[in-house]
Amino acid sequence: MIRSMDKAQTDSVSEAPAAPAAEGDLRVLAELVEIQMSIARATQQEALQAPALGVDYCQRIATVARSARLTLLLKDKLSRQVDERRKAAAKREAAQEDFHDLRVKLAMLAAAYEVSEDNEEINRRVTEVREQLERPEVVELIEASRAPVAVAALCRRWGLPVRVEQWLEMADEAMEQLGFIPPQDGEDDPPADQPKPRSPSGRKPRPPDTG
Repeated sequence: MIRSMDKAQTDSVSEAPAAPAAEGDLRVLAELVEIQMSIARATQQEALQAPALGVDYCQRIATVARSARLTLLLKDKLSRQVDERRKAAAKREAAQEDFHDLRVKLAMLAAAYEVSEDNEEINRRVTEVREQLERPEVVELIEASRAPVAVAALCRRWGLPVRVEQWLEMADEAMEQLGFIPPQDGEDDPPADQPKPRSPSGRKPRPPDTG
């Protein structure tokens, strides 16, 4: 039985798991190691107290030890896969947050740029908006709200026209020009099967100055 278990574990180690291990798999492997150690301890006790004739206790211990080593190797490998999956998920979440934050900020800068009459007013409005976007309460609002909600709220707060779709379209165009790729499963992304929208004015707006 121990030899069969040993062979099965060898096969498992030699074949890389197709999917990352779940937390439950790691617990099962930990329990399996404990069982193997129990067998080893029981074998040692039998060898010391009531050894049976013809039984190679050293070979039996070696077999259990080899099986335990293979189990520990598998547990370590699966544990690394779980850690890598967690790190990858954290990176995706951070990328989603960065994309959302930049998209809202570009939309607000686009609004400030579009409603300005000349370069002097553009510089003044854009500077004011950039300063306001760094305020803690604004950062918190952006983090806690979907892009359309945040843009609408900030437009009302700062006296800018509440043309949310237009400002977000301009932000998407600016992000495309800057080389940013929308996250695949972000809820604020424009549908992939729709053409990229353009500014209502018919001209492609200059991307807002992000500093």
